[in-house]
Amino acid sequence: MAIKLKQGDGCVVPVKISVNGAQISVDDVEKVEFRTGEIRKVYPETVTYDRETGAFLMPLDQEDTFRLPADGAVRFDVRVKFKGGAVIGTQKVTVIVTLDALSEEVI
Repeated sequence: MAIKLKQGDGCVVPVKISVNGAQISVDDVEKVEFRTGEIRKVYPETVTYDRETGAFLMPLDQEDTFRLPADGAVRFDVRVKFKGGAVIGTQKVTVIVTLDALSEEVI
């Protein structure tokens, strides 16, 4: 599945994480690393969790999306560190497709 963004977008990307087909419980999580290109966001520092939807909410501001390649694609990867110390990466990597923006000004 690909996520499409335009450079300069400011948005929140909801991410549901499953391990071996079962959605993980946030109560078992110590830290989650989200990487897309050079952008790194970490739960609970910059990423929040919505218990109602079961999704981690990864914010991308305009500066972040301007750093993504114009009319290109980057891989989106997730690694979870559980409270017991185990670290597990996701198996399926999503691609974020970026569209070039005419304006490169932050508004």
